[in-house]
Amino acid sequence: MISHGLRASEASALNVEHWNGKILKVHRSKGQNVSEVPLSREARSHLEAYLEWRRQQGGMFEPLPESPMFLAQDPKSAGQRLGYKGLHRMVKKLGAIAGVEDLNPHRFRHTFGTEVIRRGVDPLFGKELMGIKSDRVFQRYTKGVFKQAAAEAYLKAIGEDENL
Repeated sequence: MISHGLRASEASALNVEHWNGKILKVHRSKGQNVSEVPLSREARSHLEAYLEWRRQQGGMFEPLPESPMFLAQDPKSAGQRLGYKGLHRMVKKLGAIAGVEDLNPHRFRHTFGTEVIRRGVDPLFGKELMGIKSDRVFQRYTKGVFKQAAAEAYLKAIGEDENL
């Protein structure tokens, strides 16, 4: 879910009832009420597989509508809501396994902002999907794309159409 522009705290706060099979209802942590965030086919598939796994586990893992979407798996807090710190530790650990230094949940948010612009989505829509009100803040997430686009536009203008 964090690869869809959610803040780690927003992903942690999700309940099963916030998912309708295509769209997450995200309770925003930065002053906005609720946003609807559509998930990619791949993310939907992973989320449904996770919820099915929870159904098979039963008991405290049963995905009831009011239960947390993501549960801690460590023995001390198994079955409890996966909190911000737990999510952060999980992403760091996965980054280490994948050989990605300094991976944290917020990097996924930056990647999402970049991808939104790269795919030609209107920045206004990108801001809505990420729960950002300010153009200035959104530009922090997308400045790399604009720098690359500016360089490519210049090369094209002078007849050197090479991609960077």
